[in-house]
Amino acid sequence: MTTPLITTLIDEQIAELPEAQAMPADRVLMLFKGPTLFDAKRAAAEAFIENPEAITRSWWMCGEWTVGYEVRA
Repeated sequence: MTTPLITTLIDEQIAELPEAQAMPADRVLMLFKGPTLFDAKRAAAEAFIENPEAITRSWWMCGEWTVGYEVRA
């Protein structure tokens, strides 16, 4: 018995991204969270991100920081 693949809303939205906004095939976006920007960077450093100051993306939402790093897969 096999399970049919179901296309989710997220899959559809990713497929619609312009090429300029798509993540390169050899990269992964790693996200780290913390109550402060310092804590989020510290979490990245603890996960062996080589340069925690080289943030690719950052967000502050509902009192919590999220920082993103594009890393080679």
